[in-house]
Amino acid sequence: MQKLFCLLLIAASSALHGQTISFQIKVFGSVIGRMDVTRNKQADGIDYYTIVSNSEAKLLWINKTYYSKFEERYKDGKFISSTHIEIENEKTKRWAKINFDGKQYQVESDKGKRTVAEHPVHTDISLYFDDHKRIKRVFYVADADFNTVTLLDDNTLEFKSTDGHRNIYFYEKGEVKQMEFHLALATVYMERID
Repeated sequence: MQKLFCLLLIAASSALHGQTISFQIKVFGSVIGRMDVTRNKQADGIDYYTIVSNSEAKLLWINKTYYSKFEERYKDGKFISSTHIEIENEKTKRWAKINFDGKQYQVESDKGKRTVAEHPVHTDISLYFDDHKRIKRVFYVADADFNTVTLLDDNTLEFKSTDGHRNIYFYEKGEVKQMEFHLALATVYMERID
């Protein structure tokens, strides 16, 4: 009986701590940082997700530091709010706050204020936890906009974000193993390390 109680306590503790998936970030073959994707079930029934990345790269005489954090909240499987911030060399590059008011999503960002009436079925966090073969569109929180997802093969999907970047996700047995983000200056590669 005591062993059963201990196993139940460990299982409950794991559920409260959630799940974290970690990736190393590479540019030009060098590891420059790390990204952690986490999901937690909170006591109030909210599913809370975060994506946090930190990197630092030196290219020729240029030193770049980069930090980003996404926070997304779901209630009963429905997207209700998010925040996003990107900081490059200690200056905010872009940010967004999105909140569902019961009828539509109120968006405040570095681009101004607006509303989104459509309820997102999948957001960028879905790419890490949902069945990737079922994702047809993704609500990209950083731009508060919908992007079409293309399944390149059974284990690879791609979408082009509003900012023009090509994003490719590679899966193995339903789990994200690698990503490629084709940016203006370089391609950023991410490889799962956990």
